[in-house]
Amino acid sequence: MRARWEFFFECTGIRFERVHKFEAKILEEHAKAFGLPVQEFDVLITIEPDEKSYNPTIEQTGRLKLILPGDKEQTKNLAFWLAQQTARQITFSQGEVKVVYGLITGEHLPDTPEEAEQLGDTPYFAEAHLVEIIPTPTFDGASLQKLANNPLIEQFNAANRAKNPIDRFLGLFRILEDLYGPTNKKATLAEALKASTELLQIVQMHLHFTENGNTRQLTQADFSQFVDKMVHARHECAHLRSSKGFGITHGNPRVTAEVEPLIGPLSELTYEAIQRRL
Repeated sequence: MRARWEFFFECTGIRFERVHKFEAKILEEHAKAFGLPVQEFDVLITIEPDEKSYNPTIEQTGRLKLILPGDKEQTKNLAFWLAQQTARQITFSQGEVKVVYGLITGEHLPDTPEEAEQLGDTPYFAEAHLVEIIPTPTFDGASLQKLANNPLIEQFNAANRAKNPIDRFLGLFRILEDLYGPTNKKATLAEALKASTELLQIVQMHLHFTENGNTRQLTQADFSQFVDKMVHARHECAHLRSSKGFGITHGNPRVTAEVEPLIGPLSELTYEAIQRRL
């Protein structure tokens, strides 16, 4: 059994004039890492541009097709990873290619009559990834009662315009460093943040801890652990030592697990900290 995955893509700054086909060799250790049988195999990657872009605001659209040995569930993680890596590699060397994950289609390709009989008339599959559209907030005129020449406002806006979680996190964290960071070389960043009574007050006002279904205010110990977690993430996002296994890179699964959960709370804290200075 094989599975053919089809991802839609959009690209700018580069144009595909024909269909391109490549073979990617998956080594035994990589197959094992993705939960597949421990054996070496080849993946067929096809880049198929559309004759006409389905989005008038995008230079070109198309489909990225992958054929892997196994069924949908067995190959899903590797298919997503290969699609992401292919787009990154092209973006790095030529123009921007973005995989669109809203709708992903695929087909099981039987290799034997028994597999064909097992599939019957349902060889196709699809995944839709929906995102809820939040209503646009109504403008609050009170926000312009007083205009302030505060550079941290644009820093906050620029951070929230960042296209990826790492840049957004670092941009927001710079505000905390500016407001509550060390004023002398004797104190570390974490020590300076923990020493700020204002930051503690803001954290306790806006963040809460949920345990066994019960919500409570953060304690001093919770605050200290939260600061340590943010500072550690800041160091790993800002510094990369890949030879030593240190640092979080764009697209690393740790971004989803360790960085993204901190962005919401950090955005709320920095917003309140700036508000207090207007």
